[in-house]
Amino acid sequence: MRTVFALILIVLSCSNCSNDNGDGIDCALFDPAFPTLFLKLVDANNTNLFENGTLNPDDIKVMGNLPNTGFVFNPADEFAVPDADIRMLDNTIQLFIPNASNFQYTIYLSANDSVVVDFSAELTKIPCDLSYYLPLEGTFETSKLELQEVSSLQFLGVLEP
Repeated sequence: MRTVFALILIVLSCSNCSNDNGDGIDCALFDPAFPTLFLKLVDANNTNLFENGTLNPDDIKVMGNLPNTGFVFNPADEFAVPDADIRMLDNTIQLFIPNASNFQYTIYLSANDSVVVDFSAELTKIPCDLSYYLPLEGTFETSKLELQEVSSLQFLGVLEP
């Protein structure tokens, strides 16, 4: 009889265990979205420099004041609906958002031409003891680079080098 009672007690104890963080979210199954940062490089007429052939993504290099910097070129999405918001991210470069409130990227457009952009970000805590930095704005030379939220957690800055 003792073993049956002990077995029932163990089963009841284990059934009360969970990976829940108190918000009703099972952290073992939680798959959060994290912010992404895109830059569109344009000329004085707001023409995308990748689209008009002025810049080749293979010739660009990106360095930063953080480890493992780099970028991913986001080509035109030929499958998206022409007027979809996601099309705003066509022919942009995607930058990594580090775990820091301030960070800097230097974008080398050619051997002799570079752009330095300083970014500020805000710490955002999400369930399951996770957090990320949400980009707020950038600064290029003396002008402010506003970041527009294209869709949930996708931010776009338009930069005229």
